[in-house]
Amino acid sequence: MPNVGELEWEVRVEEGTAVVELPRRLTLDERGADRLYGAIERAVSRSGVDRVAVFVDVEHPLDGSLHDALVRGARAAATEGVIDWHVVGEYETKATAVARELPEVETAVFADEQRAQTRAV
Repeated sequence: MPNVGELEWEVRVEEGTAVVELPRRLTLDERGADRLYGAIERAVSRSGVDRVAVFVDVEHPLDGSLHDALVRGARAAATEGVIDWHVVGEYETKATAVARELPEVETAVFADEQRAQTRAV
């Protein structure tokens, strides 16, 4: 049975950007983390994807499985040559905390989507 949180996250590709949306109170078991990682990995391996935008509304510190999925996703992105990650959160401190946990990628932190999109252009 999937976690409720698994049904709420979303990974999609929009105009060369892999968009990862993580809602508040998201928790994942190991299988859910594998599914999230797989979705990120598939998104960053698509032709034309050159950045990742992670929208976080999660509690910090990150749940262990969620942390693992994001770190593995960042490593997969770096392997594909995608090292530009924009982390967007309502509170920049929370987004910054998430950004610090992503190895091998260059992160920029934004408090709102509009600022992140402006930077992406």
